[in-house]
Amino acid sequence: MKLLFVFFASVLFSVPALQQEDNQVVFDKTVHDFGDFRIDDGPKSHTFIMTNNGNKPVVIQTVISSCGCTVPEWTKEPILPGQKGSVTVTFSNDQGPYPFDKMLSVYVTGSSKPYVLRVRGVVHRKKFTLEDTHPVVMGPVRLRKKDLEMGQIRQGTVKTDSAEIINTGKYPVFLEFSCSHPNLTVTAKPSRLNSGEKGVLIYAIDSGKREEWGNVLYTAHLIINDKQDPMHVLTVKGSIKLDTSGMSRAEKAKAPVPQANQSAFEFKDTKTGSQIVASFQLSNKGKTPLVIYKTDTSHPGIQVKMAREIAPGAEVPVQITIPASETKSPGEVIYTVSLTTNAPSRPTVNLLVYGNLNP
Repeated sequence: MKLLFVFFASVLFSVPALQQEDNQVVFDKTVHDFGDFRIDDGPKSHTFIMTNNGNKPVVIQTVISSCGCTVPEWTKEPILPGQKGSVTVTFSNDQGPYPFDKMLSVYVTGSSKPYVLRVRGVVHRKKFTLEDTHPVVMGPVRLRKKDLEMGQIRQGTVKTDSAEIINTGKYPVFLEFSCSHPNLTVTAKPSRLNSGEKGVLIYAIDSGKREEWGNVLYTAHLIINDKQDPMHVLTVKGSIKLDTSGMSRAEKAKAPVPQANQSAFEFKDTKTGSQIVASFQLSNKGKTPLVIYKTDTSHPGIQVKMAREIAPGAEVPVQITIPASETKSPGEVIYTVSLTTNAPSRPTVNLLVYGNLNP
């Protein structure tokens, strides 16, 4: 089924890279947004500044780009403790009009994993207005979007991203945010924007402040000049998964291994407004207990009945019930259940229920 193929493709190819999070070296920023520009504006370049916070010299061994359209150059000499180096990336801007988000993997001596830098922007064939590029209006300021996606976040770590904000009003504005959850912080840099000035919203999810698992959605209210409008709200979404970076080979060898008897359940053609029940079996092929930290569903009414801990070698039933309230729209449908686990090999187990609803 076409819908099923699209879902699997999104699962396989949408997992973002995870940023190295030690303190040996620190970059002034890990994401640079070139904003909106035309294809005839020519190449765009940005320099990331790196500081060596360690107690011995480091060397940038190599920088690998995710695309041939982004060419990196970097400091080749050893960078002494307390000194700075740089990585300069040039986007060729010869690929046609399209939005882009390119990654650079920076390999530094003494770090087992690369540091991940990103450059992004939107290339247009012709000049666009602010109304086109920044359609979200919150009082005198404009943004590209108000729903911000963070992708996967390792449990206990911090993930940060940014979004552009523009003051289109006649007077300066002072910006601050009130966040709904202690794991979320949002700040504006600079916090004061003059008329016509661009700034950046820095938003971060710190999953170490309060333990949460699976899909999370936090909100932040924008406060302009000490006034809060209930309509000026940003949402920040992420998916918190098991952090396996510090696990030894021995720990991984003893870890639980989830295995479902099937990944997808196809129901026969069903009349809209009917309840659907799907059954799976989930077993633990590992050597330690399998724990289900969180169950997320694609539709709020879906009910999942199963054990939350599975002993080594054991198998448990998983019953998924799609209530009549979620089967009202005719056509081809997919319902998903995502299990967030303590298994390093499969921190997420996706179970699908799909089929056709007839009016």
